[in-house]
Amino acid sequence: MSSKECEELEREFEGVLDELETLKISTGISVERLFKRIGTLKEQAKNARHALQTERSRLEIDLVLPLAAIDGLYFNEQNVHAVFEKYEDGWYYSEDILFLSARNVENDNSRDILTEYLNKSQIRERIATALDVPPEDIEIALPQETRGVKKYHGVNWWYWLAAPDSPFDTYFCNASNNGNVCQTAASSVGGCAPAFRVRDN
Repeated sequence: MSSKECEELEREFEGVLDELETLKISTGISVERLFKRIGTLKEQAKNARHALQTERSRLEIDLVLPLAAIDGLYFNEQNVHAVFEKYEDGWYYSEDILFLSARNVENDNSRDILTEYLNKSQIRERIATALDVPPEDIEIALPQETRGVKKYHGVNWWYWLAAPDSPFDTYFCNASNNGNVCQTAASSVGGCAPAFRVRDN
């Protein structure tokens, strides 16, 4: 049952309860048994919503990372099994590294090729389908802070973070293979462990 279906079911129950209350007042007919049944169904809907939210705190999906060329960086098509965990900030963080890549080969902080690649429609649509939300509500980015050690094919590897941690355009911030934050040149090949969130409407 999707989140939208849970909400519709809860609204329907509320409407039925209002109608039964009106019927009871106007006719004096005892509808206690019906009230109890409706109450049970409403509780089931509430439990279903809670189970859905709990399940979605950890999301496993199969992604096809598309073939692309963006300003000198080339990305091969890859099939990856991605596991994301939702944190208190509302973002889902990739449990491990999904692919390796450099960042902006022009050493220019004005844009981020990896973020542009991650927001390609094929990736956003797959995540949106898994969460039952519109693709335009999905925002994908590199994480802004380290989330500990991550692996690439079972091996500890360093991965890119969102914001540069250096006054020099040729260096970018990353999380090392022991989880510490450090710097590396933009042309270095590091891991990409993206994060995403559902935008507030």
